Amino acid sequence: MFPMLRVGFALWFGLIPLLRLQGQPAAEAAAPLAARISSLLPRRATVSLEFQNLTALAPAEWLNFRGALEGELRKAGLDLAAATQPESRLRVVISENPRGLLFVAEISTKDARQVAMLPWNRAAPAETKPRIKIVKTPVWDQAEPVLDVVLLDSGSQLLVLSAGKVAGYRMADGNWTLSVQAFFTLARPPARDARGRLEFADGALRVYLPGTTCSSPLSSLRFTCSAASDPWPLNPRDTAFEVRWVTDRNLLESSGVPGAFYNAAAGLLAASDSRIKDRANDPVAGADGWGSDLAGVENPCGSSTLVIASAAGDGQAGDQVRVFEIANGQAAPASEALALPGAVTALWPADASGQVTLVVRNSKTGNYEASRLGLACAE
Repeated sequence: MFPMLRVGFALWFGLIPLLRLQGQPAAEAAAPLAARISSLLPRRATVSLEFQNLTALAPAEWLNFRGALEGELRKAGLDLAAATQPESRLRVVISENPRGLLFVAEISTKDARQVAMLPWNRAAPAETKPRIKIVKTPVWDQAEPVLDVVLLDSGSQLLVLSAGKVAGYRMADGNWTLSVQAFFTLARPPARDARGRLEFADGALRVYLPGTTCSSPLSSLRFTCSAASDPWPLNPRDTAFEVRWVTDRNLLESSGVPGAFYNAAAGLLAASDSRIKDRANDPVAGADGWGSDLAGVENPCGSSTLVIASAAGDGQAGDQVRVFEIANGQAAPASEALALPGAVTALWPADASGQVTLVVRNSKTGNYEASRLGLACAE
């Protein structure tokens, strides 16, 4: 997962009384927040401005707040014009808990770092139930890092990819039993936080690792490897979009896509600069706070495009995943967030339609836990 702010703001909600106004849209927080920010800066200061949204605010409400805050800061005398060397850097982060929102403004200069905070009891959204729910099915766990898994024979055969081997298991009496394992030599040392992809097609297995590509018949499981980063379809059901590993790095690249990226789905890219962008390299509204792991998945409840994306959890909790609907260049939540027992290390489209492979490193046991995520229509 690329570096993200892990939310530790929940404590502040217990220490700072919320403003007592009721039904306040987020945009109405712009004026009091700008007043707190401007009180910490000299008038006409040149400021660069960055936002991070860790909430489920609707894209329109988020954009309204951003525009309102920029306007209030200019009214307060701050110069937000892009400058190569601004006098101050301003980063505004918005998080939430069941009681409301918390705006945190971090102001950095050469000599100091200051923080302004504003709790906010935002307007309650109309009562709507998520249309989709995530169904998580555990598959496998082990101490060694799991890069990818494939299920075959209606789920009775399991293949597990690690950094230097593929292990095969058969289901017997409700338990997985090791049946075969094949080792292979990496052409190049693995990147830190190793990643890899295991693909089964036309009776053969293919392993894709940064700088190494291997293949083997499924029947004999004996790999032949080459020092190459061959292209492969990121989603088995969308063969038109092929990617390849960047040599010696755990990043991907693709023809016609500017720059390297961590993962991609439905035309969205988790770019190497820690932002979610479209293929035109423009930021995606509603995707602030996403992690670097995302995967496209078929919609069981309609025709709209869906993406499962990771995000950091609250405080010391693990990461979480959530389904988002992608429409008109914006992402909107379509499910509740699913809390996980640790950090997401892999999220890939599964070989089975309508499913995603998830790998999490359990923060308590240290084991790598592979699961399948499916979707169902919420009742």
